[in-house]
Amino acid sequence: MRRIAYFGASIFLISGACVNVDPIERAPRRTVTYRRPYRSPLPAETRRPAASRLTRPQRSKPAYMPTWMPTYGRISPRWKTIVIHHSATRSGGARAFDRFHRKKGWDELGYHFVIGNGTDTPDGFIEVGPRWNKQKHGAHCKTPNNYYNDHGVGICLVGDFTKWRPSPRQLASLERVLRFLSIYCRIPAHRITTHGAVTGKTQCPGGHFPLAAVRRALRSPITAASLP
Repeated sequence: MRRIAYFGASIFLISGACVNVDPIERAPRRTVTYRRPYRSPLPAETRRPAASRLTRPQRSKPAYMPTWMPTYGRISPRWKTIVIHHSATRSGGARAFDRFHRKKGWDELGYHFVIGNGTDTPDGFIEVGPRWNKQKHGAHCKTPNNYYNDHGVGICLVGDFTKWRPSPRQLASLERVLRFLSIYCRIPAHRITTHGAVTGKTQCPGGHFPLAAVRRALRSPITAASLP
């Protein structure tokens, strides 16, 4: 009887121990393997995108394509000359000049192009005025017959060139616009003039503006930097 009681007690202790074991501890452990992310051996520029990301190939514009074509149609045959101005101010841009011209009673900005000096817009930044997009007459160089407003493209460089020279970036941008106009409007270099040279009543664009050098640059061979 003692042996039977001892044997039963031992079974009870073993079964009790099994009941008190945490089921999580009894669960078999799973080994987790971590996969390293796949990296293509090809360079980034040669990898083929996923099929869902494939798009129609984009063709870049050739360097000789015009960048200032009018928004509302073709370039008018009315343009025969180009008149260069300075703003005679330290700062400014197309928006500021537009407000000033409207206060004078004009319908909008009088120039066709404005080239910034790093104040209101970045140095050398070219702003296209609404008159150019509409191929509309200018309001920048008044004469008795109004020829230079009716047939002249007005370009204003921000700055006072009676006191200092235009920045190199302004001159580079001016050359690009002038080359564009000379090609698409067939305006030769000798028809590029200044406000003061036309009217004789103003110093615009100032004695520090290098008109002769600008004309020589247009007569020189076309380079990639000078293309529109």
